[in-house]
Amino acid sequence: MKKAKSGVFKFNGIRLPNGAENILALLLVFFDAIILNSVFANIFILWLRNTPQVEIYLSSYYQVRYYLFGFYLFFGLINGVFLIRHFNTPSDNFSCVTRTMLLTFFTFYMAAFFSRELAAYAHTFPRAIFLLSTAGSICSIFLLRAVFAVLFKPHPLLLKTVIIGDIAEGRRIIKHLHRRGGIRFRIVKTMASSEIDELASVVLLKHIHEIFVTDPAINLDKFWAQIYYARKEEPHAFNVRITIDTRKASGSVGLHSLEDYPLITIPSFPLNRFEGFCKRSFDICFSIFALLITFPVMLLTALAVRLDSPGPIFYKQRRVGLYGKDFDVIKFRSMRMGSESTNGPVVSTSDDPRISKFGKFIRHFGIDELPQFFLVLIGEMSVVGPRPERPFFVDEYFEFQGRRLSVKPGITGLAAVNSRYYLRLVDKVTYDYYYLDNYSLILDIKIVFQTIWVLLFNENKKKTIGSESENLEVELDEKGREK
Repeated sequence: MKKAKSGVFKFNGIRLPNGAENILALLLVFFDAIILNSVFANIFILWLRNTPQVEIYLSSYYQVRYYLFGFYLFFGLINGVFLIRHFNTPSDNFSCVTRTMLLTFFTFYMAAFFSRELAAYAHTFPRAIFLLSTAGSICSIFLLRAVFAVLFKPHPLLLKTVIIGDIAEGRRIIKHLHRRGGIRFRIVKTMASSEIDELASVVLLKHIHEIFVTDPAINLDKFWAQIYYARKEEPHAFNVRITIDTRKASGSVGLHSLEDYPLITIPSFPLNRFEGFCKRSFDICFSIFALLITFPVMLLTALAVRLDSPGPIFYKQRRVGLYGKDFDVIKFRSMRMGSESTNGPVVSTSDDPRISKFGKFIRHFGIDELPQFFLVLIGEMSVVGPRPERPFFVDEYFEFQGRRLSVKPGITGLAAVNSRYYLRLVDKVTYDYYYLDNYSLILDIKIVFQTIWVLLFNENKKKTIGSESENLEVELDEKGREK
């Protein structure tokens, strides 16, 4: 509490010492348990007050409340609802609490669908009680966090920072952010726009947390290539904050990027923990489902490949994956043996003479890609993501070395289902960047269904799924780059 200029004392909250946030998180867990239990019990009593069997309903609720709070605790830890440092803005606070509560009750109903014991209790609850309890819990937990945000302020988080571009503009932004409290920036280095080639080494060696790019015209392609491809290692967590060019400002600029200041934010990890958990869960479930329903097709394909032309059933090829690490892509062999023994790596075309007769058929419907679902299960690939390219082309063309490598490569992707032969290389990469910046589980599901539609019904796009090199040949010619 301090005295304002008007003579009235202003309460600015209690600044927590370092390490006290964990104790506060435990208190929030305790208070949330009381709130959830009180809201549910009271709504049960009010709704069923004239029902003779009210005690039976309450007894059923008491049997399942531990499951409910267990799910809430799990999703709350993933979404960070117990961390006071996440209470900066009311809108983010409310959306975080709402997302956690909705996931809790959705998961509870899914568990009740598969568990006879839970279903025996849950089916007796009127749906209106659960809807009212959910709404009441969201409002109560949100208000509790609003009170905590006023009473307590987290220990200032010290972030090592680099400013590149307009140094004065960068310092002005940091000065503004310091007034908000909660975060302190220590400027480790200031760099001119012409020093962009040295930015990656500074960020990695000094373990920089925040990079303020105050010249929107700076090309960051080489920076991202040095981060994700050159080192072949997972980088540390950092954010690139780019100031907005008001002449090109668009509706995609979000205020949630940093303390409600309008900056374009590019994180080193495009997916947060919750999104990563959802994506990996979807990958495992969908891959198991896909392998089960396509197992007969794969058996027949393996037999047909062996009879169609001499050679092994499967074909392995080195591709560049997550953080620039090489891995082997497995496909059903669609080319004749020794196809590259004479001319070396050559991009494939739709009428490639190296492809066998049966190989054209399995490529046409994407059947040659089915063994890659095994790679998804072991974690080398994802169902949806940027298509992996061969090291030869990644080394040759700079566009493949950047942010595309910040996530696992996919069996299909946004570029694969939308690209055509006339697209330039930069257009394909733009699709991948859009996917990284707008990831959601719904987008993954949409791309999967779009892929199925393209393979089965869309003649113009069938040849683009899983065969990025076909697009590459035309793109290189359009960009004036001869092989």
